[in-house]
Amino acid sequence: MAKISPSILAADLSNLSREVRKVIDADLLHVDVMDGVFVPNITFGTPIMEALGRIDHPPLDVHLMIEDPGKFIAEYVQLGARNLHVHVEGNPHLHRLITSIKDLGASPFVVINPATPVQALEEILPFVDGVLVMTVNPGFTGQKFIPGASLKIDRLHRLRDELGYSYEIAVDGGVSLSNAGELVERGADILIMGAAVFRAASPSKVVEKIRELKR
Repeated sequence: MAKISPSILAADLSNLSREVRKVIDADLLHVDVMDGVFVPNITFGTPIMEALGRIDHPPLDVHLMIEDPGKFIAEYVQLGARNLHVHVEGNPHLHRLITSIKDLGASPFVVINPATPVQALEEILPFVDGVLVMTVNPGFTGQKFIPGASLKIDRLHRLRDELGYSYEIAVDGGVSLSNAGELVERGADILIMGAAVFRAASPSKVVEKIRELKR
């Protein structure tokens, strides 16, 4: 059964508590942390995590799109991150970073941008709990799905079966009800959805529909 991680980047932050209640039954809640350097946008930092800590919410699924994420992982884990996503791009000591996340008690996910081949991940795959496939260039919500990006899901799914790995495959960028079924069939386990959830007439119904999808 597919998991869903609604991204609060697309939520109405003027009433965070109300928005989170709309997706309280989701498997995860996705938090995009951007510093304006690693990606061309600035979004949430520790204050939003502290605010989430004061309300009921699904487990936190935190994507660090920042320079030198190793300086901040302990703080984000302390603030409640269950999953921490870090990029293969720009992190030359990726194995050390992944190991540090795991030692802190969180689940490490490695992220791959649209222009980066799956081959760049092969040495780190035995050590991660998940892989996040970006199907848009990271930085902004509401972008269109890049055609062909889903082929990486096929490759990661085959590698997982062939090599006996157990990592989850997550997808972020342009995911909607119209393409969710295909992504799950290809091997995706977690669908990160922003506008398609929070701007829907009934976010809770979108959550239900995604969780009904099976490979």
